[in-house]
Amino acid sequence: MPSRSDLSDTIRLTGLTATGHHGVFDFEKREGQPFRVDAELTLDFRAAGRSDELQDTVSYVEIAKLIEAAITGEPFDLIEALADHLAREILRSDARLLAAEITVHKPQAPLPQSFQDVSVTARRTRADLSPRSVGEDAGTSEDAGTSEDAEASAGVGAPEGAATTDAEVRAVLALGSNLGDSTATLASAVTSLRSRAGLRVLAASPLARTRPVGGPPDQPDFLNQVIEVATTKSPQELLALTQQVEAEHHRARGAENGEIHWGPRTLDIDIITYASARVSTPALQVPHPRAAQRGFVLVPWTWMDPQATLGGVFVAELAAQAADSATVELAEEHLNTGVRP
Repeated sequence: MPSRSDLSDTIRLTGLTATGHHGVFDFEKREGQPFRVDAELTLDFRAAGRSDELQDTVSYVEIAKLIEAAITGEPFDLIEALADHLAREILRSDARLLAAEITVHKPQAPLPQSFQDVSVTARRTRADLSPRSVGEDAGTSEDAGTSEDAEASAGVGAPEGAATTDAEVRAVLALGSNLGDSTATLASAVTSLRSRAGLRVLAASPLARTRPVGGPPDQPDFLNQVIEVATTKSPQELLALTQQVEAEHHRARGAENGEIHWGPRTLDIDIITYASARVSTPALQVPHPRAAQRGFVLVPWTWMDPQATLGGVFVAELAAQAADSATVELAEEHLNTGVRP
């Protein structure tokens, strides 16, 4: 059986163009100009070839979003730096990627000569990342004892207590509360998350008022919120952190503590996505196995990020199909504040 490093399946995304403000001259940063990026990604998509399931490969939709954000984001002086940054960020976004070759074109570079294009190409492999970046920290088939297909598609399978990663990974969390002062609880939980080392809160949705789905009848409505974070934690460490925040807000887990399945909660925090990784352990499944059917997660997620995708499908499309989406409303706390989804 070939090793993962011998595999050469390729995804190519060419000609993605956006306006950026990269360059050494002040007028370049002030006025901006078009940049074009080509990406060639090396991975093993044999599992996707057999299953015909998007979850078994890397989503080029997510890669395109990452590239556009880098072009339009914080400016670099050199396109060499932009290419290097993109290659590394793309590799960090999904542990299944083995290599990324990024070409950045600057067709309107300030040259007095007549020319068609200026471009640079950076090729990076996982070996160019920190030895504790997502893929290595997660473990390989030798660590986890996975099958060839699982090795190709799972990417992340770190044991409990795995070391913290050095590279930041974006994750989406869903928060809910229907006991006590839920507005204050959710605000406090987000503040607590912001204070944790190795985690940054990047965006947060407005609060949504939703009816309980499942569980005992006659329980109070929930307040729900979706946030996006950047973290250097492994999936298991992120789970431990969210459970610590739950405990700080008087969440008592387990039937032995009186907790009812899908019952009332002072605070519930679910990990919905962790980059494009797939995790399946007794304690944690990512992406969240029921998120695609939960309007109380999907609707506020679209308020936070209208272009978000889950499993390669726009979250807005999933929200339109979720049975409970019609009952999700902007919380009263926002009605007179000008906040709109």
